[in-house]
Amino acid sequence: MFVCFIDFSKAFYKVNYWKLFTQLLDGGDNTSIVSLLAYWYTYQQACVLWMHVQSSSFFIGNGTKQGDILSPYLFTRYIRELLSVVKDWLSYWWCCC
Repeated sequence: MFVCFIDFSKAFYKVNYWKLFTQLLDGGDNTSIVSLLAYWYTYQQACVLWMHVQSSSFFIGNGTKQGDILSPYLFTRYIRELLSVVKDWLSYWWCCC
């Protein structure tokens, strides 16, 4: 028995926006929706509150929004190619044994 584990615990924070948007467009998603998502993700800002002191705002350059309803879908689309490669490798290995 062989098992494959992939640790995605912090992967949502590592998503490259432009690679994601390119994959969405290549996958045939609506151009207007992808443009809207690109705008939202490009101009998002955050600040940190620590010990009652708030930092200056800063731009967020990658990652999907935590708690957003679209984040699991976008992440799945982002890793679709990786999942396909793993599936093909497992299918090949299973057939050859």
